[in-house]
Amino acid sequence: MKPARALLLACGLASLGACKTRTPANATAPTTAVSASARQTFEAAVAKMEAGAAEYDDAIAKFKAAIAAEPKLWEAWLDIGVIELRRARLGEAARALEKSLEIYASPEVLDALGEVYVRQGKVKRAVSLYEQALRKHPGDVRLRNALAAALRRAGRLDEAEAECRAILGEHAFDPAAYATLGAIKIDRGQLDLAELLLNKGLARHPDHPLLLTNLGLVALRRGDDQTAFALFDKASARDPGYVVGRLNKAALFLGAGDHKRAKSELDAVLQIEPGNTDALLGLGTCTRLAGDIAGARQAWQRVIEIDADHPAAHFNLAVLEMDFAEQPAAARKHLERYLQVTGGDGPEAAAAKERLALLDSMAPKKGGGG
Repeated sequence: MKPARALLLACGLASLGACKTRTPANATAPTTAVSASARQTFEAAVAKMEAGAAEYDDAIAKFKAAIAAEPKLWEAWLDIGVIELRRARLGEAARALEKSLEIYASPEVLDALGEVYVRQGKVKRAVSLYEQALRKHPGDVRLRNALAAALRRAGRLDEAEAECRAILGEHAFDPAAYATLGAIKIDRGQLDLAELLLNKGLARHPDHPLLLTNLGLVALRRGDDQTAFALFDKASARDPGYVVGRLNKAALFLGAGDHKRAKSELDAVLQIEPGNTDALLGLGTCTRLAGDIAGARQAWQRVIEIDADHPAAHFNLAVLEMDFAEQPAAARKHLERYLQVTGGDGPEAAAAKERLALLDSMAPKKGGGG
């Protein structure tokens, strides 16, 4: 597994909140009138959702009860997707959000589903979704920020920068736009400009976790791990539920070869978000670096139990089975699954295809008698 910092670099997207006060942009949304009992069950589910991770399973059960009473309750599917996104159960999140989208294409579901696609490595799909969403909701700043972040992740830096600058032209000092613009400058190696932009954003939004995290990544690129760590730590302290800072600290420790301290940070993430697959993915790496191949396999298999379509888990297991366990059949299965779930355009697609070709070359020839 590559260090988590590559995954976490300024995605520009924060977890959505509960939809208790959500107002659909379309006045004819199918939830404008539902039964009192369905609405009561829905509100009880929202209360469970807002109570924190320990109540998430109960919240989902109540949302599903509300859906049973009112099948068109798109908000319930949306909030199930948000819960699963918070727990980084990306496959489950995608399924719930896609069901919400089938009922009503709200800006919130388009935003959340795009985030899931980005985190699944399906960046082209996310860009397409955001572009479709903005044709319906052109003034939605959150969607515009999401599109900018996705364009950046797709490597379309000029388009991403243009979108960020357009947002800032209309909404000066928007923190998400500053964060993504700073990330673009980091991608281009323009670290002084990135620092200037991020500090400009922090001047208006002191201690904003995403801006602090990206400023930490500037320090990281400069080789100043101590400053980077301090900024990631500050981001985590600013918002105890903000796990990205801890995940980046874990990545920093992994980059330094300190898998024990990395594991400590990842364990803390799992206390905040049980089942966070990003943390479990890193935990597998820590375990492998400790020499425990079976433990690494177990950690990554747990990711797949949570999210059967998790591309990074399949790729990591493929590498483990191929390079460490000498299990070519298992490696092939995970490589093929990786390409399937990413549509062949994931970040490790080229490496997966190369490994499959290598496995093909090593396989015994059939029918090769004389």
